[in-house]
Amino acid sequence: MKKLFLLMIIFIVLMLRFSLSVRVTEIFQKEVYRMNLSLEDGRIKVLKINNKYPLKNIYGKLSYKENGKYEGYFLVKSIKEYKNIYFVELEDVKSTKIEDNFLEKYLQTLFNRAEEEYSYGTKNINRAILLGDNTRIKKDLQDKIRYIGLSHVFAMSGLHIGLVIAIFYFIFKKTIKNKKMIEILLLISITLYYLSVKESPSFTRAYIMAIVYLLGKLFYEKIDLGKTLFISAIISIFINPTVIFSISFQLSYGAMIAIIYIFPYIRQINYKKYKILDYILFTTTIQIFLIPITVYYFSTIQFLSMISNLILLPLASFYITINYIALFLENFYLSFLLKLIIEILYKVMIYLINFFSELPYLSVEYENKKLIYIYVVFLVIIVVYRNIKNKEL
Repeated sequence: MKKLFLLMIIFIVLMLRFSLSVRVTEIFQKEVYRMNLSLEDGRIKVLKINNKYPLKNIYGKLSYKENGKYEGYFLVKSIKEYKNIYFVELEDVKSTKIEDNFLEKYLQTLFNRAEEEYSYGTKNINRAILLGDNTRIKKDLQDKIRYIGLSHVFAMSGLHIGLVIAIFYFIFKKTIKNKKMIEILLLISITLYYLSVKESPSFTRAYIMAIVYLLGKLFYEKIDLGKTLFISAIISIFINPTVIFSISFQLSYGAMIAIIYIFPYIRQINYKKYKILDYILFTTTIQIFLIPITVYYFSTIQFLSMISNLILLPLASFYITINYIALFLENFYLSFLLKLIIEILYKVMIYLINFFSELPYLSVEYENKKLIYIYVVFLVIIVVYRNIKNKEL
C-alpha cells in the first residue's frame, strides 16, 4: 500500500512538472521568444523557451555567431517538422553568450596543454571522451562507430563516470583509511568533473545515478541498485521532462535494467565462474535487451556488433582510463609521460574500428516495429516474477 501511495505521489508530481513544459504547438512563426540554446557550427538545439523545457526536440540554424551557449530573445522565422523532430530558423534579436565557468576553463586549459603535440585525430577523439565535445569527429568515423555499436564509448555516459570513480577510488583508497571520507571525496570529485565538462543528457543521467548510489553508500551499508535506478530516473525526468522521449535515455536505462534485473539470471549459465564468459554474457545480455529500442528508432538490429564490442570495449575503456590519468598528471605538467602509449592505443583502436566497419551484418535492417510490444511484455513479466519471488522470501 505504501509503495502504491508513493507511486501515485510521484506520478502527480511528474504530471505537474510536465504541465510546466512548453508544447511546440505553442510556438509560432514571426514571434519573438526568450530562449536558451546551444550552438555548434551554425546548428542549434533549443534548450528552453520562456524558461520552460520544450516537450519535443527542437533543432535549427542560427548564423554569424561563435559556438557556445546563448540566452536572450530570438525571432522564429520558420518552423518545420520531420519525423517528430522540429527544425526552426532563428534570427537573433538580443542575446548574450553564457561564458564557461572556472572549472570548464581550467579543464580546457589542462586539455589544451596536454594535447598540444598530439595528432589531429587523437586530439579530436580525446576532446569527445574527456570534454564531451564530439563535434570534431569526422562524419565517416562517426558512422563507423555507430555501425559497430560503440557510440556510447565516444559520448559522455555511464562508462566515463564509472571510470572516473574507479580512478579516484583507487587513489583515495591508497591514501585514506576512512571509508566514509573516501565516499565523500568521490562525491566531490565527480561533481567537480561534471561541472567541468560539456553538458549532455546522457552524462547528466549517469552523474545523477552515481550521486544517488554514493549517497546511499554514505548513509546505508547495503544499496538496492533497482531503487537507485528508479530514483535517478525520477530525478532526471523531474529536472527535464523531455528526457523521457530521448533515445539515449531509453538506451541507457534499458541497459541498466538488463544489468540489474536480467544479467544475474543469465550469469547462472556460467556455473564454473569463467571471467571471460561472464564478460561475454554481460555484453550479449545488454545488446539483446536493447534490440527492440534500436529497431523502433533506427529500423536496425546490431546483429553481430556484440563481437566488435567484446574486443573494442575493453580497449576503448583502457584508452579512456589512460587519457584520464594523463589529464590528471597534467596538473603537475607530467602528461607527456603517457603520450606515446596514448598515440599507439589510438592507432590500434582506429585500425580495429576500420576493420570491424568493413564486416557485413554487424547491423542489419529490420522494419517490423512490433518487436517493441514483445519487449514491454517481457519487462512486465520480469517485474511480476521478481515481486512474487520477493514475497516468497
